[in-house]
Amino acid sequence: MAPKPQFPPVPPHEDQSSPYYLSSSDNPGVQLVTQQLNGSNYVNWNRSMMTALMAKNKLAFVDGTIDRPHPTEAIYSQWLRCNSMVVSWLRNSVVPDISSSLMYLDNASLIWNDLKDRFAQGNVARVYQLKQQLLTLKQGSDDVGAYYTKLRILWDEYKDFQPSRWCTCDTCRCHSSRKWCEFQMQECSMQFLIGLSSVYSQIRSQIISSLPFPSLSKIFALVLQEERQRSIDSVSTLVSTPAPPIISEMPGSIINAAGIGRGKGGKGKFLCTNCGKTNHTVDKCFEIIGYPPGYGKGKGKSTGFSSNGARSVNQLSAADNTPSHQSTTLSTADMAQMISYLQSQMQVAGSMTTSAPTMNDVKTHGHNSTSAGASPPFSGSFSGDCDWEG
Repeated sequence: MAPKPQFPPVPPHEDQSSPYYLSSSDNPGVQLVTQQLNGSNYVNWNRSMMTALMAKNKLAFVDGTIDRPHPTEAIYSQWLRCNSMVVSWLRNSVVPDISSSLMYLDNASLIWNDLKDRFAQGNVARVYQLKQQLLTLKQGSDDVGAYYTKLRILWDEYKDFQPSRWCTCDTCRCHSSRKWCEFQMQECSMQFLIGLSSVYSQIRSQIISSLPFPSLSKIFALVLQEERQRSIDSVSTLVSTPAPPIISEMPGSIINAAGIGRGKGGKGKFLCTNCGKTNHTVDKCFEIIGYPPGYGKGKGKSTGFSSNGARSVNQLSAADNTPSHQSTTLSTADMAQMISYLQSQMQVAGSMTTSAPTMNDVKTHGHNSTSAGASPPFSGSFSGDCDWEG
């Protein structure tokens, strides 16, 4: 049997599985993480940097696994080359002020430990700050997704300061690490439910009473589904809601009951608040400014007002004679409301028209007379076929 051929060992700098291997894409100007270390974000920067170095297979140069070899060793040149590359990556991942303080440290492991000693000592203060933010975190005006993201950012950093397990035995059989992780996730789920808006009280009660208690991702999915259902219901309600009716100047109960303001064919144009007729306003009312010459001659036209200038209830009810509207008797409260409203409008009209007769003159002389000493503001003859023209 022929012996197997012996191949020379692959040099470490050519072995892709070796920490000494450098690819063509590795260069000193690369910034491995997007968030640079500024002092206050050390925990997040540390985790991001460890992940990047692990992907590059260079974590052994900062965690003390690979020591600095003696200059006489054959591997020294490869170590020096890889160490210089990691040092450049570390300097590029911090802000310029911190980077300037690392210029005279040429060992990646020393730089890593120096940053840890400077910025990882305020753990107690940071844990207190995170705990305070978690206790005061509420959903508020945020949607469920934004609120969940804020909670996870704070909770993941807070959990990083907690011990991974409590068991100290070498071969643990009580699964303390798994139980401790489950307990922390349940605590995060409770914190998520506590900070939810009160509109989700029903779904929150259902989740709390569920057995077994669901995971955090399942709870988030249930609440998110409830939020989407509420948005669909609100849009459907908005589409099906009719537009609000247009309310005129006069009280709605009087207009609806007496049919005032609808005019011919039930289409209202103008409404006089003095006489109750349509197609003119109070500043052009004949009852105030006087009737034109020849008004109503030979026509037998009745003004439809009683001697005191107020329209009777029966005439108000008969004014709207369209088949789609039924006459309605005004109540005492509606009559009082209408009289009070008309009196206030006549006071306004009286202040605008200096030559207009008072309400007492209207009551005394009736409908076909004008106040003494005031000439009608009309010239020529009037046909009298309609209430107003023009």
